Amino acid sequence: MQIIGIGTGGSQIAAELAKHEAYDVLLIDTSFPDNLNNINTVLIEKQETINDYEEKTKLDIENKVRYNNVHVFLFGGGKTTGITLRTLEKIKDKKIIIHYVRPEENFLSNKQKLRERMTSGILQELSRSGVFNKIYLYDTTEVLKGAEVSFLQKKDYVASTIAGMFHMINYIKNTKGLFSNIEEPSEVNRISSFGMVDPETGGEVLHFSLDNVREKCYYFVMSKRALETPGVVEKINNQIQKNSEQASFKIIDSEWHENHVYVEAFTNVVQTTQNKTEK
Repeated sequence: MQIIGIGTGGSQIAAELAKHEAYDVLLIDTSFPDNLNNINTVLIEKQETINDYEEKTKLDIENKVRYNNVHVFLFGGGKTTGITLRTLEKIKDKKIIIHYVRPEENFLSNKQKLRERMTSGILQELSRSGVFNKIYLYDTTEVLKGAEVSFLQKKDYVASTIAGMFHMINYIKNTKGLFSNIEEPSEVNRISSFGMVDPETGGEVLHFSLDNVREKCYYFVMSKRALETPGVVEKINNQIQKNSEQASFKIIDSEWHENHVYVEAFTNVVQTTQNKTEK
Protein backbone atom coordinates (compact mmCIF):
# COMPACT_ATOMS: atom_id res chain seq x y z
CA MET A 1 0.00 0.00 0.00
CA GLN A 2 1.29 3.46 -0.94
CA ILE A 3 1.20 6.29 1.62
CA ILE A 4 1.83 9.92 0.63
CA GLY A 5 2.17 12.74 3.14
CA ILE A 6 1.76 16.31 1.86
CA GLY A 7 2.96 19.25 3.97
CA THR A 8 4.31 19.12 7.52
CA GLY A 9 1.24 17.63 9.21
CA GLY A 10 0.47 15.11 6.50
CA SER A 11 4.11 14.05 6.38
CA GLN A 12 4.17 13.54 10.15
CA ILE A 13 1.22 11.12 9.94
CA ALA A 14 2.80 9.32 6.98
CA ALA A 15 6.11 9.05 8.85
CA GLU A 16 4.27 7.34 11.72
CA LEU A 17 2.94 4.77 9.26
CA ALA A 18 6.45 4.20 7.91
CA LYS A 19 7.14 2.32 11.17
CA HIS A 20 5.08 -0.55 9.74
CA GLU A 21 6.39 -2.72 6.92
CA ALA A 22 2.97 -2.81 5.25
CA TYR A 23 3.37 0.70 3.83
CA ASP A 24 5.59 2.30 1.21
CA VAL A 25 5.82 5.95 2.30
CA LEU A 26 6.56 9.12 0.34
CA LEU A 27 6.77 12.57 1.97
CA ILE A 28 6.40 15.88 0.11
CA ASP A 29 7.28 19.13 1.90
CA THR A 30 9.55 22.19 1.96
CA SER A 31 11.74 20.72 4.73
CA PHE A 32 12.11 17.53 6.74
CA PRO A 33 13.38 16.59 10.22
CA ASP A 34 16.77 14.88 10.44
CA ASN A 35 15.48 11.64 11.97
CA LEU A 36 13.72 10.26 8.88
CA ASN A 37 15.39 6.94 8.18
CA ASN A 38 14.70 4.98 5.00
CA ILE A 39 11.71 7.14 4.03
CA ASN A 40 11.43 8.52 0.51
CA THR A 41 11.13 12.31 0.42
CA VAL A 42 10.50 14.95 -2.22
CA LEU A 43 11.74 18.43 -1.33
CA ILE A 44 9.77 21.28 -2.89
CA GLU A 45 10.66 24.97 -3.05
CA LYS A 46 8.97 27.24 -0.54
CA GLN A 47 6.41 29.62 -2.08
CA GLU A 48 4.58 32.72 -0.84
CA THR A 49 0.95 31.75 -1.49
CA ILE A 50 -1.20 28.67 -2.04
CA ASN A 51 -1.65 29.76 -5.67
CA ASP A 52 2.13 29.93 -6.10
CA TYR A 53 2.43 26.36 -4.85
CA GLU A 54 -0.20 25.27 -7.36
CA GLU A 55 1.29 27.14 -10.32
CA LYS A 56 5.04 26.94 -9.68
CA THR A 57 5.50 23.48 -8.17
CA LYS A 58 6.05 20.93 -10.93
CA LEU A 59 6.10 17.39 -9.57
CA ASP A 60 5.90 14.06 -11.32
CA ILE A 61 5.78 11.36 -8.65
CA GLU A 62 4.62 8.58 -10.97
CA ASN A 63 7.94 6.71 -10.76
CA LYS A 64 7.89 6.91 -6.96
CA VAL A 65 4.41 5.40 -6.55
CA ARG A 66 4.72 1.61 -6.58
CA TYR A 67 1.23 0.47 -5.61
CA ASN A 68 -2.26 0.91 -7.02
CA ASN A 69 -3.89 1.83 -3.68
CA VAL A 70 -2.64 5.29 -2.70
CA HIS A 71 -3.59 6.94 0.62
CA VAL A 72 -2.82 10.67 0.75
CA PHE A 73 -2.62 12.48 4.12
CA LEU A 74 -2.74 16.27 4.46
CA PHE A 75 -3.90 19.04 6.79
CA GLY A 76 -6.09 21.94 5.68
CA GLY A 77 -5.14 25.59 6.09
CA GLY A 78 -1.54 25.33 4.93
CA LYS A 79 -0.17 26.84 1.72
CA THR A 80 1.49 23.60 0.59
CA THR A 81 -1.93 22.05 -0.01
CA GLY A 82 -1.83 24.01 -3.27
CA ILE A 83 0.31 21.26 -4.80
CA THR A 84 -2.24 18.52 -4.14
CA LEU A 85 -4.40 18.45 -7.27
CA ARG A 86 -1.63 18.87 -9.85
CA THR A 87 0.54 16.32 -8.09
CA LEU A 88 -2.20 13.70 -7.85
CA GLU A 89 -3.26 14.33 -11.44
CA LYS A 90 -0.01 12.61 -12.45
CA ILE A 91 -1.18 9.37 -10.82
CA LYS A 92 -4.88 9.61 -11.70
CA ASP A 93 -4.82 6.00 -12.91
CA LYS A 94 -4.33 4.90 -9.27
CA LYS A 95 -7.00 4.29 -6.64
CA ILE A 96 -6.53 7.49 -4.61
CA ILE A 97 -7.99 7.82 -1.10
CA ILE A 98 -7.68 11.23 0.58
CA HIS A 99 -7.21 11.61 4.35
CA TYR A 100 -7.98 15.22 5.18
CA VAL A 101 -7.34 16.67 8.64
CA ARG A 102 -9.11 19.85 9.75
CA PRO A 103 -6.89 21.86 12.15
CA GLU A 104 -8.17 23.49 15.34
CA GLU A 105 -10.10 26.45 13.96
CA ASN A 106 -9.35 28.80 16.86
CA PHE A 107 -5.63 28.59 15.99
CA LEU A 108 -6.14 29.57 12.33
CA SER A 109 -5.84 33.08 10.90
CA ASN A 110 -8.63 34.37 8.67
CA LYS A 111 -6.63 33.50 5.54
CA GLN A 112 -5.92 30.02 6.87
CA LYS A 113 -9.63 29.51 7.58
CA LEU A 114 -10.48 30.45 4.01
CA ARG A 115 -7.81 28.09 2.65
CA GLU A 116 -9.06 25.30 4.90
CA ARG A 117 -12.68 25.65 3.80
CA MET A 118 -11.72 25.89 0.14
CA THR A 119 -9.44 22.84 0.26
CA SER A 120 -11.92 20.77 2.25
CA GLY A 121 -14.77 21.59 -0.10
CA ILE A 122 -12.82 20.89 -3.28
CA LEU A 123 -11.44 17.55 -2.07
CA GLN A 124 -14.85 16.39 -0.87
CA GLU A 125 -16.54 17.34 -4.14
CA LEU A 126 -13.86 15.59 -6.19
CA SER A 127 -14.21 12.48 -4.03
CA ARG A 128 -17.99 12.61 -4.22
CA SER A 129 -17.83 12.82 -8.02
CA GLY A 130 -15.44 9.86 -8.25
CA VAL A 131 -12.22 11.67 -9.22
CA PHE A 132 -10.83 10.31 -5.94
CA ASN A 133 -12.00 6.94 -4.68
CA LYS A 134 -12.91 8.19 -1.22
CA ILE A 135 -12.12 10.84 1.39
CA TYR A 136 -11.69 10.29 5.12
CA LEU A 137 -12.20 13.36 7.31
CA TYR A 138 -10.56 14.04 10.66
CA ASP A 139 -11.17 17.00 12.95
CA THR A 140 -8.23 17.79 15.22
CA THR A 141 -10.61 19.03 17.92
CA GLU A 142 -12.43 15.68 17.93
CA VAL A 143 -9.17 13.69 17.91
CA LEU A 144 -7.96 15.66 20.96
CA LYS A 145 -11.29 15.46 22.82
CA GLY A 146 -10.83 13.91 26.25
CA ALA A 147 -7.05 13.68 25.93
CA GLU A 148 -4.85 15.39 28.50
CA VAL A 149 -2.19 16.64 26.12
CA SER A 150 0.04 19.69 26.47
CA PHE A 151 0.25 22.27 23.71
CA LEU A 152 3.72 21.04 22.73
CA GLN A 153 2.50 17.43 22.50
CA LYS A 154 -0.59 18.08 20.37
CA LYS A 155 0.96 17.56 16.94
CA ASP A 156 2.63 14.30 17.94
CA TYR A 157 -0.54 13.04 19.62
CA VAL A 158 -2.78 13.83 16.64
CA ALA A 159 -0.36 12.26 14.16
CA SER A 160 0.12 9.07 16.18
CA THR A 161 -3.62 8.74 16.92
CA ILE A 162 -4.69 9.11 13.28
CA ALA A 163 -1.91 6.80 12.06
CA GLY A 164 -2.74 4.26 14.77
CA MET A 165 -6.45 4.23 13.91
CA PHE A 166 -5.76 3.89 10.20
CA HIS A 167 -3.28 1.05 10.73
CA MET A 168 -5.56 -0.82 13.14
CA ILE A 169 -8.57 -0.75 10.83
CA ASN A 170 -6.39 -1.68 7.86
CA TYR A 171 -5.05 -4.62 9.87
CA ILE A 172 -8.57 -5.78 10.81
CA LYS A 173 -9.78 -5.52 7.22
CA ASN A 174 -6.92 -7.76 6.09
CA THR A 175 -7.19 -10.30 8.92
CA LYS A 176 -9.33 -13.41 8.69
CA GLY A 177 -12.36 -12.85 10.89
CA LEU A 178 -14.39 -15.15 13.12
CA PHE A 179 -17.48 -13.58 11.57
CA SER A 180 -18.13 -10.89 8.98
CA ASN A 181 -21.10 -9.52 7.08
CA ILE A 182 -19.13 -6.46 5.93
CA GLU A 183 -20.02 -5.20 2.47
CA GLU A 184 -18.58 -2.37 0.42
CA PRO A 185 -20.53 0.85 1.09
CA SER A 186 -22.81 2.21 -1.58
CA GLU A 187 -20.94 3.74 -4.51
CA VAL A 188 -22.34 7.21 -3.69
CA ASN A 189 -21.15 7.23 -0.06
CA ARG A 190 -17.56 8.35 -0.58
CA ILE A 191 -17.17 10.74 2.39
CA SER A 192 -16.08 8.91 5.52
CA SER A 193 -14.58 9.02 8.98
CA PHE A 194 -13.23 6.58 11.58
CA GLY A 195 -14.12 6.37 15.23
CA MET A 196 -14.27 4.35 18.44
CA VAL A 197 -17.17 2.65 20.20
CA ASP A 198 -17.45 2.08 23.96
CA PRO A 199 -18.02 -1.70 24.28
CA GLU A 200 -19.95 -1.21 27.52
CA THR A 201 -22.42 1.47 26.45
CA GLY A 202 -22.32 1.43 22.65
CA GLY A 203 -21.48 5.15 22.65
CA GLU A 204 -19.62 6.31 19.54
CA VAL A 205 -17.05 9.04 18.97
CA LEU A 206 -16.06 9.76 15.36
CA HIS A 207 -12.85 11.57 14.48
CA PHE A 208 -15.05 13.88 12.42
CA SER A 209 -18.68 14.44 13.39
CA LEU A 210 -20.34 13.55 10.08
CA ASP A 211 -23.76 14.92 9.16
CA ASN A 212 -26.28 12.57 7.51
CA VAL A 213 -24.47 9.27 8.03
CA ARG A 214 -25.86 6.66 5.61
CA GLU A 215 -23.88 3.52 6.46
CA LYS A 216 -21.56 2.19 9.15
CA CYS A 217 -19.14 -0.70 9.42
CA TYR A 218 -18.09 -1.93 12.87
CA TYR A 219 -14.92 -3.84 13.67
CA PHE A 220 -14.86 -5.91 16.87
CA VAL A 221 -11.46 -6.82 18.34
CA MET A 222 -12.45 -9.23 21.09
CA SER A 223 -10.51 -10.94 23.86
CA LYS A 224 -10.63 -14.71 24.22
CA ARG A 225 -12.51 -14.32 27.50
CA ALA A 226 -15.22 -12.19 25.87
CA LEU A 227 -15.61 -14.64 23.00
CA GLU A 228 -16.03 -17.52 25.46
CA THR A 229 -18.61 -15.65 27.58
CA PRO A 230 -22.22 -16.15 26.42
CA GLY A 231 -23.98 -13.01 25.21
CA VAL A 232 -21.07 -10.52 25.29
CA VAL A 233 -20.75 -10.00 21.54
CA GLU A 234 -24.53 -10.09 21.10
CA LYS A 235 -24.97 -7.38 23.74
CA ILE A 236 -22.53 -5.03 22.01
CA ASN A 237 -24.07 -5.72 18.62
CA ASN A 238 -27.59 -5.01 19.94
CA GLN A 239 -26.40 -1.66 21.32
CA ILE A 240 -24.91 -0.78 17.95
CA GLN A 241 -28.00 -1.79 15.98
CA LYS A 242 -30.06 0.66 18.04
CA ASN A 243 -27.83 3.48 16.81
CA SER A 244 -27.73 2.55 13.15
CA GLU A 245 -30.05 0.39 11.03
CA GLN A 246 -27.66 0.27 8.05
CA ALA A 247 -24.80 -1.39 9.85
CA SER A 248 -22.49 -4.32 9.16
CA PHE A 249 -19.69 -5.74 11.28
CA LYS A 250 -16.65 -7.99 11.51
CA ILE A 251 -15.25 -9.83 14.53
CA ILE A 252 -11.63 -10.85 15.03
CA ASP A 253 -10.01 -12.39 18.11
CA SER A 254 -7.17 -10.76 20.01
CA GLU A 255 -4.59 -11.46 22.70
CA TRP A 256 -5.61 -8.19 24.36
CA HIS A 257 -7.36 -8.38 27.71
CA GLU A 258 -9.75 -5.58 26.79
CA ASN A 259 -12.28 -5.44 23.96
CA HIS A 260 -12.04 -2.73 21.31
CA VAL A 261 -14.66 -1.69 18.78
CA TYR A 262 -13.90 0.59 15.84
CA VAL A 263 -16.39 2.20 13.46
CA GLU A 264 -16.20 3.45 9.89
CA ALA A 265 -19.02 5.84 8.92
CA PHE A 266 -20.05 6.86 5.39
CA THR A 267 -22.15 9.61 3.82
CA ASN A 268 -22.71 11.23 0.44
CA VAL A 269 -23.18 14.71 1.93
CA VAL A 270 -20.36 17.26 1.69
CA GLN A 271 -19.43 18.40 5.21
CA THR A 272 -19.10 22.13 5.82
CA THR A 273 -18.23 24.36 8.76
CA GLN A 274 -21.65 25.99 8.33
CA ASN A 275 -23.34 22.63 8.97
CA LYS A 276 -21.50 22.33 12.27
CA THR A 277 -22.27 25.82 13.53
CA GLU A 278 -25.97 25.48 12.74
CA LYS A 279 -26.40 22.41 14.96
